[in-house]
Amino acid sequence: MLVRYMGMTPKQQSYLFTFGLVLTILGMVLTDMWLPMVVGAIILTGLTVEAWIRYEHLVPMHNEIRSLKKQVETLQHKINDIGQRE
Repeated sequence: MLVRYMGMTPKQQSYLFTFGLVLTILGMVLTDMWLPMVVGAIILTGLTVEAWIRYEHLVPMHNEIRSLKKQVETLQHKINDIGQRE
């Protein structure tokens, strides 16, 4: 799912799916097409929850892992430099 919507940022996806869910629930209340709207609401609820989890937790975690990898590489270079001096 992380690569499906690459044209938008995770924050934009979260807002889009939340807006779609609100419109679907509003449509359920206001129209007679209740059953198809329930299916749409279930699907949009899943997409909304996944988008918010990605925005709030996964993206910051990936950024932190990236910075930790850079720190590890820097420390490995320093260790190699110290080892070569001796």
